[in-house]
Amino acid sequence: MQIAKELAGFSPAKAETLRKAIGKKIHALMASLKDEFLEGCAANDVAPAVAQQLWKDMESSQDYSFNKAHAACYALIAYRTAWLRANHPKEYMAALISSVMNTKDRVPFYVNACREMGIEVLPPDVNSSQEDFAIVDGVIHFGLNAVKNVGGSTAQAIVRARGEGGRFESIWDLVERVDPQVLNRRGLESLIRSGALDSTGATRLGMLSEQILESALAHGQRQAADRLAGQVSIFDDGLGESQAAVERHHPPLPTAEFDERELLRLEKETLGIYVSEHPLERVRGDLRRKTDCSVSDVERRRDGDVVTVGGIVSGLKQVTTKRGDPMVFVTLDDPTGSTEVVVFNSTYQAARELLEPDRILVVKGRVDHKQAGETKLVALEVSAFDVAQPRREVRLRIDARQAPAGLIRELTTLVRDFPGEAPVFVSLETSLGERTLALGPEYRVTPDSDFFAEVRALLGETAVC
Repeated sequence: MQIAKELAGFSPAKAETLRKAIGKKIHALMASLKDEFLEGCAANDVAPAVAQQLWKDMESSQDYSFNKAHAACYALIAYRTAWLRANHPKEYMAALISSVMNTKDRVPFYVNACREMGIEVLPPDVNSSQEDFAIVDGVIHFGLNAVKNVGGSTAQAIVRARGEGGRFESIWDLVERVDPQVLNRRGLESLIRSGALDSTGATRLGMLSEQILESALAHGQRQAADRLAGQVSIFDDGLGESQAAVERHHPPLPTAEFDERELLRLEKETLGIYVSEHPLERVRGDLRRKTDCSVSDVERRRDGDVVTVGGIVSGLKQVTTKRGDPMVFVTLDDPTGSTEVVVFNSTYQAARELLEPDRILVVKGRVDHKQAGETKLVALEVSAFDVAQPRREVRLRIDARQAPAGLIRELTTLVRDFPGEAPVFVSLETSLGERTLALGPEYRVTPDSDFFAEVRALLGETAVC
C-alpha cells in the first residue's frame, strides 16, 4: 500500500483496493488498476522499468501473498506447536485430539498417529478419565465427553463425584453418586458399551442385562429422591448409610461376557473408532502390501486419481438408481479413519457376495471430490482380502537395459537396512536374455511392509515378484 501511495500517487482508498485485489486474488480488479499504477509512477518520475517490475512483483504475489504480521504469527504458532510435539508429545496429542472431538474423521487419524509415535491411547474409564482426553499414568485416556450420548454435563458430574468420593466400585456406586438427571439410561448404556465401567470388575454383558440396568437406574432414582427429601436408611449409623446394607439388596451381576469381536463392535459404536485394538491390526502389514493408499489419505489425493485401499466394512447402504439399477454405499474403515465407497451396478454385480458387514476388502477406485466438502471413492474393482503366507524368499525384477548406473549398489545398501532370514533373488532383464542373481547370505532380509515400500520406491511398483 505504501508503494502505491508514494510511487503511484494512489489515495489511501485506492491503495486499499489494490491490497484487496492482491489479498483476495481478484484478478479482474487487479488488471483494472494496472494502467493507473503505471501512469502514476510515470508522473512521479519512476523509471518505466522499475514501475513494470514493481507491478510484475505485485501480480506474482497475488497468486500467493501473506502480510508480515500474519506470517510472523503463523511462524510463532508453528514453532510452538513443533516444540510441544517434540518435547511433550503425550500432552500435545491429548490436547490435539480433544480439539477435534466433534470432527469424526480427525479423531481416528490422530489416534492412529499416536500409535505410530508409540503413545498408548486407552478407552474411557469412569475411574481415571477426565472430561477431555488426558494423560493418566503416562498414557492417554479417552475423554468421557467423547462417548456417544454422554455430554459435557454428564462427564463433569462423573469427574466431580469421583473427586469427592473416590473411585466407583460398581455400577450401583456410580448411579448412586451421579445425579440421574444428568446420567440417564442412554448415557449409562453407552458408558458400559464403551468399556468405561470395566474397571469396576463387572462384565459389559452382565451390566447391560435388562434386570441389572433397570435395577441400577431405579436405585439411582431412589437415592436421589431420598437425598432430596432428607431421608436416611434404617441401616444408617448416624454418620452415613451403610454401603454393605445397600448392596445386599442388589441382584447379582451375571459373569458372562461378549466375545472379542462384539466388544470391539460396541467400542466402535460408542466411540466412533476402535481404541483397544483395531480388527485390522493383526493383518496391517499384509494389507499395506496390497494397497498404495491409506483411507485417511484418500481426501488428499487429486480428483480422478486411481488408488487402492483396504479396510473393513463398517456400514452398507443399498439404493436403487432412477434406471432401476442397484448401487451400494460402503463405509470402509482402516486404522487411520474411514471413507465412503460408491459401488455402481457394473462393479456391484461382480462383488455383491463380498459386500457384507465386517468383511475385509481391497478396493481399487477413483477419487471423487465433485460434491463440495465430501470425498468419495468410486469403486472400479472390489476383491476379498486374503492374508498372505509369510515369505520364505524375496524375488525382485530389474530391467538392466533401462536401469540407471549404480542401481544394484543402492539396492544392496537398502537390503542391509532390513537384516533378516529371507534370501534375495534378483531377475535381471538384459539384451542377452534374463539372468537371475542370488545375493549372498549377508544380504538376507526381513520381508516386511516397510522393506517392500522402500523397494517399490527405488525400483518401481512392478519390481516385486
